[in-house]
Amino acid sequence: MLVPLSWLKNYVPVTDAPQELARRLTMAGVEIGDVDDMGANWERDKVLVGQVLTVDPHPNADRLRLPTVDLGDGETATVVCGAPNVAAGQKIVFAREGAMVFSARSGKIEKLKKAKIRGVESAGMVCSVLELGMGDEHEGILVLDEDAPIGTPLVDYLGDAILDAEVTPNRPDCLSILGIAHEVAALTGQQVTEPDISYPEDGPDIESEVNIEIADPDLCYRYTASLLTGIKIGPSPQWMQEALTKAGQRPINNVVDITNYVMLEYGQPLHAFDINKVKDRTVIVRAAREGEKFVSLDGVDHELNPPMLTIADSQDPVGLAGVMGGANSEMTDDTTSVLLESANFSPINTRRTRNALDMNTEAS
Repeated sequence: MLVPLSWLKNYVPVTDAPQELARRLTMAGVEIGDVDDMGANWERDKVLVGQVLTVDPHPNADRLRLPTVDLGDGETATVVCGAPNVAAGQKIVFAREGAMVFSARSGKIEKLKKAKIRGVESAGMVCSVLELGMGDEHEGILVLDEDAPIGTPLVDYLGDAILDAEVTPNRPDCLSILGIAHEVAALTGQQVTEPDISYPEDGPDIESEVNIEIADPDLCYRYTASLLTGIKIGPSPQWMQEALTKAGQRPINNVVDITNYVMLEYGQPLHAFDINKVKDRTVIVRAAREGEKFVSLDGVDHELNPPMLTIADSQDPVGLAGVMGGANSEMTDDTTSVLLESANFSPINTRRTRNALDMNTEAS
């Protein structure tokens, strides 16, 4: 489990250096296998926060564009960029010529060189998550929060230490950021500040909106759900995207991201269903039928067998309990109402299901 130090500090003061903290946690029984110094390759004068001023078309290539970037102190630079999401006004990461960036072609960190791309010289780069070594996402550039100060070295703004916790089966309490925070507090004598989990509830009782039945209580000890209406699907806040990226998760949208964020924060998996795709607004927690078909969110076809536990509507499975949701209830840009699930399933059955279907997910 990846634990960004910046996220951990939201809950407990950390005064030890990352390597010393890793040593103390390991000696206390929570092994830290590695400490990743995120930003170690970001030279202060070569990898900076910038702001896109304008985006012009490339004269010789339809898929390339020419963003002009403000680097502070009156300095600007125009480079060639192929990212589809680059737009004027964005705060971005700019790498100068000579910066060390990850190359998708070679799979190695290389020095950025000046290049002529389709007849236009480019002495720099607007960076993606992959090129910065923060993750695998490379379909677009990394867009920073609006408060990112132009000209600031990226290492000062986004640099972090990531603890790689190799949590053993006897310490499930440490399978969350808060769990690690409590361990740190016990070691250092500090106090943990728990998040405020209160929120307003209104409207009719959920029993009048959704029918929920636990058909196999020996496999599902508790099932709770909330109904959220008036939802607008869009990107999550940049701070959340950055936290998830550092923790090894790919940001998707605001609803999916908040479920993943809370899962990592508390160690409690959540799942969100588009309630308008759940037939008869009925949720039945039941064992799979022999040979029952299920298509998971990643588009893979599965053949289920009992006692694999499903979250089903009145006809078909819409999720595999404790493992992954189904493609038939996933959210799209048109989703406006979401059923948010939080449940406790048989851990032994969940593990056997995961292994049988080769579905190794964070939730399972």
